[in-house]
Amino acid sequence: MNPEKLYIGGTWIHPASGAREEVVDSASESVIGSFPVGNRADVDRAVQAASDALNDRDGWAGFGPAQRADVMLRFADAIEQRREALGMLISQEVGTPLGRAIGSNADTAAALLRFYAKVIEATPVEDLRPAGVGFSIVRREPIGVVGMIAPWNYPLSTLFFKLAPALAAGCTAVVKPASNTALNSFLIAEAAQEAGVPDGVLNIVPCDRTTGEYLVSHPGVHKVAFTGSTPVGRRIGQLCGEGLKPVTLELGGKSAALLLEDASLEKLAEHLHDLSFANNGQTCTNNTRLIVPAKIYDDVVTAVTDTVRAWPVGDPRDPATVIGPVVSRSHKDSIEKYYSIAKTEGGRATTGGNVRFGTGFYVEPTVFADVTPDMTVFREELFGPAVSITRYSGDFEEGVRIANDSNYGLSGAVFTENEALGLEAARRIETGTVAFNMANFDIGAPFGGRKDSGVGFELGAEAISAYTHLKSVFVPEVPAGF
Repeated sequence: MNPEKLYIGGTWIHPASGAREEVVDSASESVIGSFPVGNRADVDRAVQAASDALNDRDGWAGFGPAQRADVMLRFADAIEQRREALGMLISQEVGTPLGRAIGSNADTAAALLRFYAKVIEATPVEDLRPAGVGFSIVRREPIGVVGMIAPWNYPLSTLFFKLAPALAAGCTAVVKPASNTALNSFLIAEAAQEAGVPDGVLNIVPCDRTTGEYLVSHPGVHKVAFTGSTPVGRRIGQLCGEGLKPVTLELGGKSAALLLEDASLEKLAEHLHDLSFANNGQTCTNNTRLIVPAKIYDDVVTAVTDTVRAWPVGDPRDPATVIGPVVSRSHKDSIEKYYSIAKTEGGRATTGGNVRFGTGFYVEPTVFADVTPDMTVFREELFGPAVSITRYSGDFEEGVRIANDSNYGLSGAVFTENEALGLEAARRIETGTVAFNMANFDIGAPFGGRKDSGVGFELGAEAISAYTHLKSVFVPEVPAGF
């Protein structure tokens, strides 16, 4: 796959420069394609196209909720028709096992479009409220042109966390996909064009970090939505702050699953992959810290070790594979350094603990036992297939304190057969989401982080508010039509 043009203004245009970048298959290390790299001139064209669509009263700007919903439903259908091709491409780009590559990317993107199509049809553009004098008309208007920066680990679902509610609200978008996974964005552009998404509503410009900063700072961009690492998020937040520009930041995580003394090891083992190892460990919500009471500590270490050791590692397109490769050689090298640090600092690798040599960016799924809160593996996000196990006395307060002993606050879990105590722990864990006796993720519920895990929320019906301005119109009497 070697596209030559960029999707800007509803059409395919030649980029302003001849720069290109290759994409490598994470399992075979072979080049699977290349794409044109945009520059500032391309960003300027994309922002202008998005602005034109935003202000086209005979087109997108004049569409009501039902018309926008119709466009979104057609877009969902066009993505669904490409679900297998998208999944295969993402499996190659990221190393994601094929079933998850399809389900957590293409299928989720389509589901998000359908979800927000329903939400916007049920959301009034205006509502009337009694005021101290007369009445107030509270009006919801699109926030404007949104710059969207997507990560490589779930390139479609994380993009549509932003794009679906933004389209529902009536916004337009300029998208910067991650370089590792830029090829799949060209299939999304094809789907948008086929679905009749109005010209300029969606524009896609793969580019480097410097040009990405230009997009963030562009005066024609009214809001930025970003998913990625905390250091990059801090930089984007700084740029948006300088421009007094609204920003949503979904950043890193180092989430904890807190086990109480009556935790079911069967439930833990059943959910362990999705809880802590999803997408070969390349998931920001993975609970990579298990906080375990002394009474069941040895049993948990054995159960977790046996479970992880049994998972087949291999080609992500093989249906038997549970753990595939990581996204790139540089990421493999980063995980290897973390593994080495963990062992040097006293972490005991009960299974795994090494990278795999030969072809492909493979890392052994690993369990580190005897991890203490002062260790690097407890505090920093490896973003690979590893989990640490930390012992505590069994005291409820101590367990909650250790779970909260992190600069991050994105996800979490509690395992116990005591529902009342488990929900109490869930309420006290300082994160945006907490699962109880399971691993779960729901596009219908708000998702966001605390502390170094981000600013703002995505998903749920509430996400549309991040893409709207509120305007209050004061009137002396009830207007006609209300």
